[in-house]
Amino acid sequence: MSRQIEESKRELARVMELLKEEPRGLSITDISRLLNMNRNSVSKYLNMLLISGHVDMRSIGVAKVYFLSHRVPISAMLDFSSDAILVLNADQRIVQVNDNFLLFTGYDRDDIMGVRLPDSSLPVVSNAVVLRSITELLRGSADAKEIEWEDDQGKYFFMVKLIPTVFDDGSPGITIILEDITEVRKALKDKERLIDEIHLRVRNNLQTISSLLRIQAAGIEDPSIKDVMNEADRRILALSLVHKNLHQSSDQQHVIASGYIENLVEDLRKSMDVPAGIRVIVDAGDVLIPFEVAVPFGLLINELLTNVFKHAFSGKNEGVVRISLVKIGEDSFTLNFSDNGKGLPEGFDPYTTNSLGMSLIRNLIERQMSGNMNVKSGKGTHFDIKFRADGI
Repeated sequence: MSRQIEESKRELARVMELLKEEPRGLSITDISRLLNMNRNSVSKYLNMLLISGHVDMRSIGVAKVYFLSHRVPISAMLDFSSDAILVLNADQRIVQVNDNFLLFTGYDRDDIMGVRLPDSSLPVVSNAVVLRSITELLRGSADAKEIEWEDDQGKYFFMVKLIPTVFDDGSPGITIILEDITEVRKALKDKERLIDEIHLRVRNNLQTISSLLRIQAAGIEDPSIKDVMNEADRRILALSLVHKNLHQSSDQQHVIASGYIENLVEDLRKSMDVPAGIRVIVDAGDVLIPFEVAVPFGLLINELLTNVFKHAFSGKNEGVVRISLVKIGEDSFTLNFSDNGKGLPEGFDPYTTNSLGMSLIRNLIERQMSGNMNVKSGKGTHFDIKFRADGI
C-alpha cells in the first residue's frame, strides 16, 4: 500500500511540474503524451489535484484544459488581512479564525473553534441576515451585505462578504470576511448633514430675497415694473422649491420630478390667481432628476408654466396643460409640455424672439441641460424637449 502511495505522489509531482512549465494549460491528451502515461491515470491524478485545489480547469470548445491554480491559501489570507475573518465547514462549524476577529469579539480561539455558527451568539456573524446569506451561498447564490451592529461600546457597520471555500481534502466550506466600514459610514453621515444644512440655508436665503422683492413690489404702482418683480419672485421661489425637494429626498441628490412639478403648479396657481377650471395633468411616474440638472429643470418648468398661465388661456376659465417626463436610458430625458390654449401669436418664432421668458427657456435647455427643443403651435402649443442628466 505504501508503495502505491509513494508512486501516486511521484506521478502527481510529475503532472504538477509539467503544468508549471506550461502556464497556458494542457489537455489530458497532451499530458498523457508528454509524460508517457495512459489517459485514465492522467485523468485520475488531475481529479485529485482539482479536488485539492492545486489545479484549475476550463473548457475551450469541446476540450478541457488544466493549469496550475493561483489561489491564495486560506492561512495566508487569515494572517495578512486587516479584516476580521472566520472559516466554516459545510456544517457551518468554525474551523479557522484570525486574530482580528478574536480581538473584535473578545473571545479566545479555543472557545469558538468547532462551534456551529447558527447556535452561537457571536457579534455580527450570528445576525439573521448573515445566516440567511450563508444558506443562500450554500444553495449557490449570495451577495455582500452591509450589517449594522450595536453594543455597549457603540454602533458599528460592517460589509460582510461570503466566499465559497475548498479545503485541502476537497470538502466545501465558507469564508466570512468582515470589513469594518464604521468610519466610512460616519463620514458619509457627516457629509449628508452638511449637504442638508447647505440646502436649508440656501432655501432660507432665497425665501428672504423673495420677501424683500414682495415688500419692494408692494410700493410700486407701475404695472409693468410690478409684473417684472413678481416674475423674479416666482423664479426665486422655483429655485427655493428645488432645494426643498433635495432637502427632503432620501439621498439629497435627486428631485422627485412628479412631486416637484405638482408643488410648483400649486404655488403658481396661488401667486398668479389661475382659474380652477384650468387643469394641469402631470405624468412623470417615479422619474428622479439628478442634482446636476435639478436647478435648470426647476427654472424651465417654472417658465413654461408661467407662460402658459399668463398667455395661453387669457380670457378663459377652462383649459388643459399636460406635462409628461420620461427617462431614456441612463442619462437622457424627454419632456413633453403642451396646452390646448390659443397657441403662439402668428409670426412668433421661439428660436429668435427676444422675449425674456422664451430666451431663458432656450438658454436653460441648450446651455445648462445639454438639450434641444422642438416647438409646435396650432390648437395650443407643444414643446418637445430632450435633455441630459449631466447638464452642461
